[in-house]
Amino acid sequence: MTKREDGLWQQRITVEERGRKKQKYFYGRTKREVLDKIRNYKEKAEAGPTFEEVADEWWEKHEKEIAHNTAKPYRPAVKRAIEELGAMRIKELRPVDIKKFIEKFVKETSAAQKTAKTQLTVVNLACKYAVENGFIDANPCRDVSIPKGLKKEPRKIASDEDIAIVKKSRDCTFGDFAFWTIYTGLRRGELMGLKWEDIDLKERTISVRRSIYHDDHGAPHIKEPKTAAGIRTVPILDALYATIDERKKRGWVFPAPDGGPLWSGQIEWRLKLYARESGIKSTPHQMRHAFATMLFDAGIDAKDAQALLGHAQESTTRDIYTHIRESRAKKIREQIRSIDYEDPKKKSV
Repeated sequence: MTKREDGLWQQRITVEERGRKKQKYFYGRTKREVLDKIRNYKEKAEAGPTFEEVADEWWEKHEKEIAHNTAKPYRPAVKRAIEELGAMRIKELRPVDIKKFIEKFVKETSAAQKTAKTQLTVVNLACKYAVENGFIDANPCRDVSIPKGLKKEPRKIASDEDIAIVKKSRDCTFGDFAFWTIYTGLRRGELMGLKWEDIDLKERTISVRRSIYHDDHGAPHIKEPKTAAGIRTVPILDALYATIDERKKRGWVFPAPDGGPLWSGQIEWRLKLYARESGIKSTPHQMRHAFATMLFDAGIDAKDAQALLGHAQESTTRDIYTHIRESRAKKIREQIRSIDYEDPKKKSV
């Protein structure tokens, strides 16, 4: 230990942080103070960081790497995980601790399957980050699963009545947006990001190249589709083709008054006006699934429909197809119940 010209005592030791050796200096007004600092440092290093410290460090980096819409459900999940597990040392975190947390969360909030999965995913990613950075050797979340039998949020599809409304309400505020949604199957952000330059009337195709997302202030931002499946070519159906002006246009298909992309508030205002003027009850996402219904009725198999809808997983498309099939079966059952036997002899009298 040496004494510096400014009167402070200094001690240099070799430490190991995240698998790398480095020199670390400790300073104090007395030798005892320096030794206390070294002892406290070693005790803390031996114990390792808390879950909160690891989760905060992981989230600060991860939030910048994911899409805004993906980050939305993650933020409250990160907060919940830190509130419940934050004080625990990451080295001491056991699978049973995580399991109890997930079960408690589900019980107290009646969380659906998707919400429970998101909560577990956040804990898993933070623990995975801890492994990758040398805080722990194995991920305690690896063998933990969400409780079985959780309710699964149903995929809602626009009703036949609403689809009929869309087809005849193009003159309403934002009517064309709803019309394009059911005849292209594009997501709301994809339609907002659609430019006339993406439309080939000769080949009768639409190239989906970008999407628009909105930040917490409602400002629009351009992004690439979240998966490779999102970049795709969609055919222009006859019903839509008949409504497109043959003249060459440029810029956004659904522009804001200033010519740029619409802000989220402008979109919501237009959607509310459209619902009020047309009487429709379906959301744009439900209208998008109307396109899936058309594909189903046309006999397009799930694999081909997956490419047209831009789903990363075929299972997503199959889930929608299953829901359509079940809805059709339910409608048929209701029609059958109203059938009554009519005696042909009585009819001829």
